[in-house]
Amino acid sequence: MKTKQGINSNLLLIIIAYLAFISLGLPDGLLGISWPFMSLKLGVPLDALGVLLISFVAGYLTTSTTSGKILRIIPIGLLLAISSSITGLSLLAFAYSSHWYLVIIASFFLGSGGGAIDTSINVFAASRFSASVVNWLHAFYGIGATSGPFIITWMLLHDQEWNHGYIAVGIVQILLALIFLITLKNWKVTAENVEPQHSGSYTDAFRLPLVWINIFIFFLYTGLEVGVGQWIFTVLTKSRGISDTQAGLWTSVYWGSLTVGRIVFGFILTRIPTQKVIILALIGVVTGSFLLFINQSHFFSLTGIILIGVANAPIFPCLISITPLQVGAKHSANVIGFLISAAMIGGAILPWFSGLLTDSFGWEVIPLMYLIEAVLLLMLYSISRLQFFKDTK
Repeated sequence: MKTKQGINSNLLLIIIAYLAFISLGLPDGLLGISWPFMSLKLGVPLDALGVLLISFVAGYLTTSTTSGKILRIIPIGLLLAISSSITGLSLLAFAYSSHWYLVIIASFFLGSGGGAIDTSINVFAASRFSASVVNWLHAFYGIGATSGPFIITWMLLHDQEWNHGYIAVGIVQILLALIFLITLKNWKVTAENVEPQHSGSYTDAFRLPLVWINIFIFFLYTGLEVGVGQWIFTVLTKSRGISDTQAGLWTSVYWGSLTVGRIVFGFILTRIPTQKVIILALIGVVTGSFLLFINQSHFFSLTGIILIGVANAPIFPCLISITPLQVGAKHSANVIGFLISAAMIGGAILPWFSGLLTDSFGWEVIPLMYLIEAVLLLMLYSISRLQFFKDTK
């Protein structure tokens, strides 16, 4: 039976985790608006943004793929405090640096800090919180990512420089690091008298068939989620004759439905089993992708976009929450690191590949790619369920 003190401690950590995911999403929303001003200050062309993104992804993968090993050396609370400090200082470097090479280095450390925070909190949440709480956790990331552009826009509207937004978010990250330090003793991956989860080796984890299946699932899922957000505006304006204003609104509706969906599914998951929610959500993604692909009317397209967003909402957090059950407690830290890394790579490669295909097949190949990815996701998850039942016999 949980004590009142234990319940209060858990509630405090949930609130801090939500704040951490808001802060994790904030930097992602800053760069899109700030980059034209930043590139002018640094004296680099706009297409140099790719260099920053590559540096960010490299840093992110460095920590997310090695999270299991890092957590053997550093307690999770201390790792969160260090990582938040690193991201805060990196954001301040973005704000103040006049040297391009320093901003590239700062981007690497911003990614490495973000990768460590993302993986560590997901490991912690998967071991301590319900699927509902994990869904809400990822919804708060969406709130952070949505808030970033508003912060920069507010600064510009009030005659402030763009870098003031980076300063504000950098200070938030450093304050968050102090909160992690103050609550250091509460950040335990498992409850008392339970073996630490991050004791398995990489080799043992990679021998599990479910790990490889789930790596492909996360690769595909994030490629689809990011790909819809990245290309839907272009498809609607270039191929389907929709105005820029309306297409921009529909793109916002997609991201909004994803965030709202995660909040709603947090309540649904208190009543429906996680595995059933994942199956229903994947069927919803296939249905939405099909409606978008057939292009019968603008109504069908908009319905498909909303359905993809809402159905995508619970998939990533639910898959994270069931990982310890699938692979065992001792492998979960390593495996969650692999999965988040695969998601990061899929979110970069699949939208890029879809864009390449348009040179030969036109813009309508992109909705076809969404449909193919959605069907493959449903098939792979079904295979993973069969493999899980086989392994547990």
